[in-house]
Amino acid sequence: MKLSKKEYDAMQSGWRKWINRNLEIKGFRGWGMDFEGKDILEIGCGSGYSASLITKENPKSYTGIDIMPEQLAKAEALNLPNAHFFQGDVSDLSRFEDNSFDMIVDFMILHHVEGWRSFLDEAFRVLRPGGEMYINDLTRKGVHMTDFFFHWEHAEEPLFTIQEFGQKASESGLITVEKINYAGLDFCFKFQKPAV
Repeated sequence: MKLSKKEYDAMQSGWRKWINRNLEIKGFRGWGMDFEGKDILEIGCGSGYSASLITKENPKSYTGIDIMPEQLAKAEALNLPNAHFFQGDVSDLSRFEDNSFDMIVDFMILHHVEGWRSFLDEAFRVLRPGGEMYINDLTRKGVHMTDFFFHWEHAEEPLFTIQEFGQKASESGLITVEKINYAGLDFCFKFQKPAV
């Protein structure tokens, strides 16, 4: 699902970039997030701000996917080294072969994806054995709160609880390595595909 105009504008803001840089990526470093020498897939890459941070750390490759062409145009205009951007719904990663990536990252996009359950199956498929996935996202309750204050008009169907998300990831074959629950509004997971 595409972002509403209000949310799209907010995602281009300085405060959103500050959160991405200083809370999301910095926080995940404490769980071992390291981009160097790895093939990275970012879902919902938006305008490429996260990509600009990731590519500074010498990944083997960076791939971003987003459903909004206007976001991808901004990302591609950055001319980042060894970065490739694709338009598409992240619930369908069929353009990528099995075992293609060492790491997948999500910075607050899956609550827009009606096919988030399919995404988790696809994430397992495209991750290499031992690969990691870092997810920071809003729960149903968190989305309802942001809509109350900011009127971003999220659809109800894609939303989930922490328990629903963690359970589906487990059913998809992913192992939960780390998890944080922020008052039932926001959560972070580190998942891993079994090495064998």
